[in-house]
Amino acid sequence: MKEKILTEITNYYLQSRDFNGLPLGQLDNDQEDLICELIDEGKIEVLSSNFVLNPHIKALKLDIDKEEQKRAVKDRAGSVVLYPTEKHLKSMNLFTEKPFTKMLMEGKEQLDILFFDIEILESYFQNPKYIVFSSDYRGSIVTSDDFVNEDLEGEYIKDFGIGYHKKKGNHERVVGVFLRDLAELSLNAQLKWKINYLEKQEDYFINSGFYDNLILGKWIDEISIYDALLDEMKVINSMCNNMGIPNLFRKTFEPHTAEKPEDYRMIFLPTLKNYYAFILCLEKMIIHNINHKTFTTAARYIRPVDRKNGDGNPKGSLVMLEEWLKKNIITNENLDELIINPLKAIRKIRQVPAHEIYSNKYDKSLIKRQNEVILETYSAIRSIRLFFANYPGNKDIKIPEYLITGENIRVY
Repeated sequence: MKEKILTEITNYYLQSRDFNGLPLGQLDNDQEDLICELIDEGKIEVLSSNFVLNPHIKALKLDIDKEEQKRAVKDRAGSVVLYPTEKHLKSMNLFTEKPFTKMLMEGKEQLDILFFDIEILESYFQNPKYIVFSSDYRGSIVTSDDFVNEDLEGEYIKDFGIGYHKKKGNHERVVGVFLRDLAELSLNAQLKWKINYLEKQEDYFINSGFYDNLILGKWIDEISIYDALLDEMKVINSMCNNMGIPNLFRKTFEPHTAEKPEDYRMIFLPTLKNYYAFILCLEKMIIHNINHKTFTTAARYIRPVDRKNGDGNPKGSLVMLEEWLKKNIITNENLDELIINPLKAIRKIRQVPAHEIYSNKYDKSLIKRQNEVILETYSAIRSIRLFFANYPGNKDIKIPEYLITGENIRVY
């Protein structure tokens, strides 16, 4: 009878849609002692609504004392659900060609986070058949509407998160995915992800935002520095309106929409090609996007500068910005160091891909270099907003609290 109970629990788990446990209520009331023996033997385990919110799936690894499990069976309090243990399932030598489905078959937790080489994300970003929604600390992969009728081997990832090496931090990024999502992929898709599976899983951890949001259900108040920069640009334009001058930036961008340029993101594959694509995008968004009419318009307390230099040639946007700032802002701060030099650095870097033929190469140090560029660029744009805030009436401009404090802005 005990073997029959074990078989029933095991078959229910393996044949259910989502590897669900068998509700205790589906077994006879006089079998509690046999069930408790199976718990002691390490062949089954118990989840209860007293232990977890949803006991019908084995979501996370829990260390529940066997005596508590047996007490839940005997009391039949709340929803009590029975599972075969990982030890028992592995002893059955179950077989499937799908590597991640097999992990669930063998009793791994559905919300177990597995880590992969982040390069796999680049293959989706570079393939127009897919759309990668990314908010830096988490994202998802879906099929593009133009290809929904094609057989794309079920390559849908509901949630992925950015993870890091425990010793190297965000200088070595990886991608973390729930086992549940991986197990629902087709065979070919699972094999593709398996190739990028990192063997020393214990060396990596997922970022706190992903874990807190999707595992603990917390509201995340952290903001990516990439999104913060876009918000700073919008605030600056609002201040320009109040100052009676044209917007400093011809165009602003909304995070997490089609408006946001594709290459304006952290690079996943650290190659020169991807790094330069980011730099070119940043130059177009910031420097090339500067409106020279901002500097040639006179307004209250605002003195304009000439559009052309002494030779009659139009001045560059950074030259006009530098001249205009020094003409209108009285400060002990070094405006060149704060604002102009970081923006000039972007333009200097973009000279290589814009004017030279270069050899692409793989270089992990590019991750650090990109982080430095986005930090310096954000600091420069934020400094402009802080100076503009001193203009009469600009203190009434609505500014997101996180931009004021700067406390929750993250480089993921």
